[in-house]
Formats: sequence, C-alpha cells, structure tokens
Amino acid sequence: MMRLLPKSRAPLLVAAALLAFAFGHMPDGARAHSYKMHDIMVGHVWAPPPADGEDGVAVYGPILNTGHDAIQLVGASSPIADKTRFRISKDGTESWPESIQLRPNKPFGMAKWRTHIWLSGLKKTVTEGDQFEVVLDFGNAGKLPVEVVVEQSANH
Repeated sequence: MMRLLPKSRAPLLVAAALLAFAFGHMPDGARAHSYKMHDIMVGHVWAPPPADGEDGVAVYGPILNTGHDAIQLVGASSPIADKTRFRISKDGTESWPESIQLRPNKPFGMAKWRTHIWLSGLKKTVTEGDQFEVVLDFGNAGKLPVEVVVEQSANH
C-alpha cells in the first residue's frame, strides 16, 4: 500500500525538487531564472497575472538556505510597485508577516497557500508574458535581484 505524505510536507518536497531541478538539471539558458548568493538559492520566481482591476500581484518561488545558520528574508522591493510586503492569505483572511525565516537546508516555497511577496500600488499594467525585477533583502546576508516572470503557473 502506498503511503501519501502529509499535506504540510508535500509543498516542501515539491520546492526541494524544483530547486534540485533548477540548479542541477537544466540547460544553461533555462538557468537564467535561478539565482545563487552565498548560501542562498532561489529557483524560478513567478507571478500570476492580476485579475482585471486588481492593484496588486503575488510573487511565488522556492528559496533554499544551504548554510548552517538560519537566515531571514526581511523585505523585498520592486520598481513597479509603491509597496512590497509579505502576505499570507488563508480562509479569506490576510495577515502581513514582517519576515520569512529560512532554516538551514529546509526549502521554503513562497506559494498562494503560504507566505509570499505581495506588490501593491502597481505603477504599470502587468500582463502574462511580462517580466519585472524584485530585490530580495536577506538582511546581513545581502540583497539579491531576481526577475519575476508573469505567467499562469510556474510551468513555463
């Protein structure tokens, strides 16, 4: 009998698989959407197109801290938004955490169902196929600019 993983662990394993794929098994051209800074690895970062009339966009993607100590993602910024912060939207309720803790060797997937980046006060229209920059701020560990691809899912 096959045993399924608990729901809470499945997204982490998916993020780990995505990171392993992104950093070890992609042709060089495809790696352009993966990033590394010191002990921090970031996989493909993407955003679904906002709904008509919506003035915000969510940003998703996997992050892995390969170091020995925890690292905090303390902020993010983007030239296309007036405000950038972390959001959790669950059961119709939103909360706004101050940071995301990245434990050593524990992948973290920014996703719709967990903490992710939320850009609001968009300065331009964002549509499928666009790309824009987000700078991830890891505090003392440094800042990492990443290109966000606007697409319906991360399967581009």
